[in-house]
Amino acid sequence: MKRFPRKPVTRAEDAALARRLIASLPASRFEMQTLARLADVCVTRDVPTAAVECKRRPALLINPDFVRQYCQRDEHLFLLVMHELWHVLLAHTRMNPRMTQVQNIAFDAVINAGLMKEFYQGEYRGFFEAVNPADQFPHLLLRPPEGWPHNPVYPDNIGPAGTRDLLMRLYPPGNFSKYSAPLYEEVLRLLIASGMTNFEGVVLIGSHDGLPIRDPVLKETIERAAAKWPKIVMSGPGEGDYLHPQNFSVVDPRSEAARRVFSRILKICLSHRPGSPRRKAKVPVEVMSGSGVLPNGRDRLMPARRQLGAPSTLWTQQTQVRVRLPERPGKAYVYLDVSGSMNAMLSSLLGLLLPYVAKGHADVFQFSTAVTPLPLRELQRGLLTTTGGTDINCVLEHILAAKPRIDRVLMLTDGETGSPLPHLAQRAREHRLKLNVVLPEDCRLDEGVVQLANSVVVLPALSAF
Repeated sequence: MKRFPRKPVTRAEDAALARRLIASLPASRFEMQTLARLADVCVTRDVPTAAVECKRRPALLINPDFVRQYCQRDEHLFLLVMHELWHVLLAHTRMNPRMTQVQNIAFDAVINAGLMKEFYQGEYRGFFEAVNPADQFPHLLLRPPEGWPHNPVYPDNIGPAGTRDLLMRLYPPGNFSKYSAPLYEEVLRLLIASGMTNFEGVVLIGSHDGLPIRDPVLKETIERAAAKWPKIVMSGPGEGDYLHPQNFSVVDPRSEAARRVFSRILKICLSHRPGSPRRKAKVPVEVMSGSGVLPNGRDRLMPARRQLGAPSTLWTQQTQVRVRLPERPGKAYVYLDVSGSMNAMLSSLLGLLLPYVAKGHADVFQFSTAVTPLPLRELQRGLLTTTGGTDINCVLEHILAAKPRIDRVLMLTDGETGSPLPHLAQRAREHRLKLNVVLPEDCRLDEGVVQLANSVVVLPALSAF
């Protein structure tokens, strides 16, 4: 293991923590052996608890003093590592580049609750309880209540209104599989409603100053392991089980550059409407053809002939001809990412989409880890439905199952969609799907989606709207 020179760790501490870390990771369940081979493990006092550095050679940083004080069991050390990996996987620093303390608390609250619902056995309990007390706000949101899960005691007089109800959703009693976990935004709203500006004494697990995963092998390994991890309703790839309504304002975009870019890519995505014939029908069209002595005000060449002194006796005449035209105009199919990481830009994107949907030029489907239609009425009111997560595979499944066939789509996303499953990517290629992706500025598309996409277009900065 590596050691940082500024705050040296003894060889005994290094070796002891290494043995505990290896013993604490259930490799058969989470494929942690592969993860351990990919990343360095660094025992250091440069971080208060733990952290993952997402560099070319990723490093898992662990503070031995924190482990000695709070991780009495190997299962507790396992929860510490899992907690930090969730922060990396869900790209929280990508959602909020400058994380505030209240945002950190909201993230930790949902992650801790998700881990405890999966690992509620006695050997895992005690870790989060030891770190934060149960009789202070917001500390009580970061740990299970006393007596949980069979006989929990929910306080009635701690925190702002709604604290008890939110705590019951974070840590439901008994058969908690029937309960719907709160979204990160709900926890954040409660913290803001408290009016507190300084949350002194709150202990946050892990460091939250990392970067999104760049190494494709590490990213693939964590995503494969995450398929078996507890389902946390958050804003990362593949997360969330329940559809939750959300309300956004619809902001009319003022950037003409954004309108032009979006209009151009939308025209590329026009396809036949479901249920309409693909054939073209003959219809009468007014055209200018032939000549005659009857004056015709639509003859635009007559003024030029007179100026040139040419004969002006004959006028171009108007007549009807039958030409083949589509019976109905084409329509674009738009898949809008409504995961939590899109919250800051959804109001502007809804305003960008609204004129095209109102004119019948586009149909919009909203997707997180599930795909649902977004009718015009709901779009106008900014009413969206999301699970909080993102999964490109639900979009591919929806497209491949569509009847009549959909062969070209436009997808609006920030790029944090997860990777397409190999068999779905192959089916999409056989389907000859033309996937056109539109990204807001400073967003990065998953490499697996890049390989599948027909085009990737970046909009001008949303802040310019």
